[in-house]
Amino acid sequence: MNNIIKDQRRIIAKEIELGFLRIPPKTKKYFPEDNQEIDFIIDGRSKKLHFNSAHGRIFGLVNFFRQHEATPNDVVEFEINEDGGKIKLTFHKFDEREKDLSSIDDEEASEIVNISDLSSQAKGNIVEQRVAELILLYGQGLLNVYKPIADIEGIDLVVLKKGVFQPIFIQVKSRFNLRNKQLQIGIKKNGFNPHHTFFVVGAYFDARKVDIHDYLVFIPTVEFQKKSVLVRKDSNDALHVLNTRLSGETNGKYSDYIIKKENLVNKIFEKFVEIEKYLR
Repeated sequence: MNNIIKDQRRIIAKEIELGFLRIPPKTKKYFPEDNQEIDFIIDGRSKKLHFNSAHGRIFGLVNFFRQHEATPNDVVEFEINEDGGKIKLTFHKFDEREKDLSSIDDEEASEIVNISDLSSQAKGNIVEQRVAELILLYGQGLLNVYKPIADIEGIDLVVLKKGVFQPIFIQVKSRFNLRNKQLQIGIKKNGFNPHHTFFVVGAYFDARKVDIHDYLVFIPTVEFQKKSVLVRKDSNDALHVLNTRLSGETNGKYSDYIIKKENLVNKIFEKFVEIEKYLR
């Protein structure tokens, strides 16, 4: 008896444009471990497509997408006979309203928000902008945010409170992936000058939400220097590294500095209260 395996893959704009398709998770074990040409059945005809094993993608589908007038969120169904034979691809058109209401899983999100072509500066700017927006929105007109023209002192954002002419300085360290479910951020030892008005915000950009994670790190640079791990100590590339889970239930040495992102402004206001004591 033939055992037929079926799985679907919703296509995204980049796949349509470049004519490739990611293979669904359920079908991965039926594909080879090396790059090679594979026979498929497409629209009732046999066709060879190139398979890239490193990225789990098949290429050569430009005409296939054009013929079906594919748009993002349409579906391609994979049908595989476990007893052997060619893999069958079937195209399914989705209703436009159904597309608008559909959600995506984590793997699809990582493909849609593909950062491989973005520069480090562009990625950093995205997260810096999100943090600045948080401060402005929750600051309710009492806080303003400025960006330095040049990144010299590692300062990304300058925050001023209305009526207080002593700013708070923030360095934003962003990550677009987690290592073993932990946020890892690093600051070079050379040029790092901790100060009581200088803070580090560590944020993870969640591809599924297209926003920063619900939790972030807000830590004074003085404490960051004390608590972080110094790696490559004897080189010019010495680095202060922080590793932590982003959760309110974390009990590690950074637990006091992990906050909900909507509480960032409350913490900043607390720091301004401390600063105002010194200014009196």
